[in-house]
Amino acid sequence: MTSGNEATLNFYLTNYTEVSSLVDAVRGIQYFGGNTNTTGGLRLTRTEIFNTANGDRRRVPNVIVLITDGNPTREVDELPDEVLRIKGAGIRIVVVGVTNAVS
Repeated sequence: MTSGNEATLNFYLTNYTEVSSLVDAVRGIQYFGGNTNTTGGLRLTRTEIFNTANGDRRRVPNVIVLITDGNPTREVDELPDEVLRIKGAGIRIVVVGVTNAVS
């Protein structure tokens, strides 16, 4: 999943069953730049990725690894509520800032 101006789903958990093909898919994700829609990305991950119909496994802990190059710039007011929804669903969030623009 990527999020610039809008969040975009790149693939579901059911698309790959081998580590090598998953790694290739992740490496193939394009970076488009734009704004930082953290809220939209987290919402899409919560509703589409962590969904049993799309490959989520109930007995496996759900973890979001959020890699960001900046502070949220879209849907900023909704971000705290989305984080609460994610935590309430038992999903863990690990954030990795990749520039000095992340506070």
